[in-house]
Amino acid sequence: MESMDLRKAGLKVTHPRMRILALLERNTPRQHMTAEDIYRQLLEQGDEIGLATVYRVLTQFEAAGLVIKHN
Repeated sequence: MESMDLRKAGLKVTHPRMRILALLERNTPRQHMTAEDIYRQLLEQGDEIGLATVYRVLTQFEAAGLVIKHN
């Protein structure tokens, strides 16, 4: 997915959204990832994206139909 796909989903292209989206796309085979898993991996990669931002972006992705939430 590229920045145009984010725009088509009605989301503005931002650094945190692109980094989280790239991380989710590299998750092969598709496995459930918690927000904390994503946050930890971003920290390991040197990204300074806060946990609250991860939760907010995932909520936006869910609303746009890009991810499915599992409880």
